[in-house]
Amino acid sequence: MGKLVCTLCLFFISIIGPLLAAKAQGWLNPLSGFSRTSLGAEAEVYSGGITGESLGAAYDSATRGDYGVRFTFGFMKALNFSMGYMYSNQTRTLTTAVPANVGLPSGVAVMRAGNLNMVFGNGEISLAKFGRSTWYVSPGVGFSRYAARDMTFITPLGSASAPIFAGTAVSFNLGTGVKIFPWKHIGFRIDARDYASGGGTGSLSANLGLPPQIAALCTTGCTTINPAPLFGTVPVQNNIVFTLGLIYKIK
Repeated sequence: MGKLVCTLCLFFISIIGPLLAAKAQGWLNPLSGFSRTSLGAEAEVYSGGITGESLGAAYDSATRGDYGVRFTFGFMKALNFSMGYMYSNQTRTLTTAVPANVGLPSGVAVMRAGNLNMVFGNGEISLAKFGRSTWYVSPGVGFSRYAARDMTFITPLGSASAPIFAGTAVSFNLGTGVKIFPWKHIGFRIDARDYASGGGTGSLSANLGLPPQIAALCTTGCTTINPAPLFGTVPVQNNIVFTLGLIYKIK
């Protein structure tokens, strides 16, 4: 993550300096910023990194890279809208103690998601223009999907794992950044954004059938278990995402 931040900073300094030297338009008037203009559209691909967060000893997400696509359109002077998708191989791990219950020995249950997928819609409010750069703030909402999940039971008698369905949770984000267009149709975006999302318990509200390797640990012949009481409500995580995007201005 440190290398990513340094790279973004160096790129920012090398690009923004000459552009700021151009004729500045300054801060946009909020009263005229929502006046109607001709329709504009941009297509973008981007990549960067997402920070991890540890909430005590129970919930942990790892710092990883990310990449995605975004389509932006607008018909007002200072307001655009965007739709996007982001993927990261960020892992999220939730650990909880499991008391002895219905024949299962006491132990530890670990739920792990192997990757993160996000779809989102955002507003993009332009704050100021300096030369060929536009500074903005961007709130949004979407969904986070935690896929490639599995659950592992660790007991004194042994341990076993089983896959579980992916979980989906509502996600909110707030970002800020700058778009720079050195050329008419080709530009760059530097974006920093905070994503707040729940854990996406998904199918944990229903009983899961125990595969043979886990059912074998049960002394009373149980075949299902309800994970929801074990994990409860998965805590909300805040993850900062830094990205550098390549933009093609369609019109």
